[in-house]
Amino acid sequence: MILAKYEKQPAEVKDYDIDYAEWLGPVGDTVATATTSVTCDTEPVPALAVDSVETADTLVKLWVSGGTAGARYKITVLMTTTGFAGKTRTDESELVFTVKEY
Repeated sequence: MILAKYEKQPAEVKDYDIDYAEWLGPVGDTVATATTSVTCDTEPVPALAVDSVETADTLVKLWVSGGTAGARYKITVLMTTTGFAGKTRTDESELVFTVKEY
């Protein structure tokens, strides 16, 4: 599922948040871990990078840098919860980035 679409410039380093509060809040679950992978539809090796991933309560924050102008990237985020009622949950979301030189 594509969660959001963004545009960025190659030199920018920005943070992007994914807030799972609506999904996790009603049952009191929280984010335990989040991992990412980057793919590109125009380059064999992605030049866009996820520099770090931070988690807190119901939030996942990604720090993203780089990219090649004209390229389109997809960051896939796999999030796992701490668990509620003995069950952990996972969610896979996608963020799409178009890199443009302004």
